[in-house]
Amino acid sequence: MSQDPAEEVVFVAPGDAPSFELKGIRIDQLLPRAACRQFSAYLVRMAPDQIKKPSFHKKGEELYYVLSGAGVAELGDKKFDLTPGCFFRVPPGTVHTFFTGAEPLHILNFHSPPVFSDHDTYFADGA
Repeated sequence: MSQDPAEEVVFVAPGDAPSFELKGIRIDQLLPRAACRQFSAYLVRMAPDQIKKPSFHKKGEELYYVLSGAGVAELGDKKFDLTPGCFFRVPPGTVHTFFTGAEPLHILNFHSPPVFSDHDTYFADGA
């Protein structure tokens, strides 16, 4: 009997998540799309001296937790320094971008409802 993937346990060992690149940023998809009923989960990996282009979500609320590295987040009209242990929420409709300096930046990212690169992801520059 086939079980609904959204009802199954998901365990991802380090390095086992499928990765993709979105506008030059490496992203590990921690939950398979079929398992994302209430939220989606990603590991965002930014290289040194990289910019995540300004983007927003019409429906998705985002939660972020900085694992390692350093950078700056522009969330709407405010700027915040990013260091390990920082946690922040980005409400729907808020344009957000991230910048790194000499260090890479690794951030856990959760969305509710689920957000994917082809679903509820919009770039402020229209691209």
